[in-house]
Amino acid sequence: MKNAQYNSKDIKKVCETKLKIRFADAGEYNGLYWLDGNKVLRITVPKGRKFVPPGTYASMARQLKLKIAQFDQLLDCPLKKAEFDKLIRPQA
Repeated sequence: MKNAQYNSKDIKKVCETKLKIRFADAGEYNGLYWLDGNKVLRITVPKGRKFVPPGTYASMARQLKLKIAQFDQLLDCPLKKAEFDKLIRPQA
């Protein structure tokens, strides 16, 4: 778990640039992820530049349907958008 390496702003930026998530600006940043024209995920990122507590970090990973190690890869850049789509796409 690399929660001590990333602050809220870093996580929000990765979600916006890599996954093309648009965030609504309210008490926290709430973003929706669309796949094949359908809303499939919602992620909440706390506001501020503070480092993310372990529980919140794990919660954000769950919201993106990722394991913590996969969330670390998403933030470190080895996990690309196409691979992310494969992970969350329902298997038929």
